[in-house]
Amino acid sequence: MDNTATLAITKREKGSKGAMNQLRRDGFLPASISKKGSESVSFSMRKEEFRKAFSTQGMSGIYTLKGEKKVSFTAMVREIQYVPGSYDYLHVTFQAISLTEETTADIHLHIHGRDALHHNGFELLQQLDSLHVRGLPGDFPPAINIDVTEMEPGAQVTVADVELPAGLTCLTEADRLVLSVSYPKVHEEAPAEVGEAAEGEAAEAAEGGEAAEQSGTESE
Repeated sequence: MDNTATLAITKREKGSKGAMNQLRRDGFLPASISKKGSESVSFSMRKEEFRKAFSTQGMSGIYTLKGEKKVSFTAMVREIQYVPGSYDYLHVTFQAISLTEETTADIHLHIHGRDALHHNGFELLQQLDSLHVRGLPGDFPPAINIDVTEMEPGAQVTVADVELPAGLTCLTEADRLVLSVSYPKVHEEAPAEVGEAAEGEAAEAAEGGEAAEQSGTESE
């Protein structure tokens, strides 16, 4: 399974907020990598290169981070911080991994056939966006596909119903509801004559209130 991407990185010292902002203005993205038993390493990389790689690899992909003097890390994305109020990257945290040791990851759920349900007048209610799984990093897919094209109202999919690639174990509770299909909710509207009557009563009450105010003013 080809779920790897290579990114060029440049080691950096932890700088001031102003230095970090200048780094971002120059098109770079601050990042760090954590490794068990070692201090985290800070570095930067081209923001657009990461954006392109992440769009295909996602959180479950394998990233080869190559720096100067043959420095190299094999890692997965553990956390992405975004600029408040936007989807622009602020900082990325990687976790160093071994391709021969099992680890965990959140695998995104891709729902296929959503448009077909809407075309048939049905509604899809999705409860989970990802599954937490354990396995070798090379076995993690970019996403887990669930086909809802032929589903009808009343149908449900639980975690236990989702088929995982060989070698992966799901750590999310088996009885958790992933999605369900139903008829769309219909909001009943009051009959037009009832609405008109209510508006008429409100108008009469308002006119009565104004008349009472005028009468009180004259008596004074």
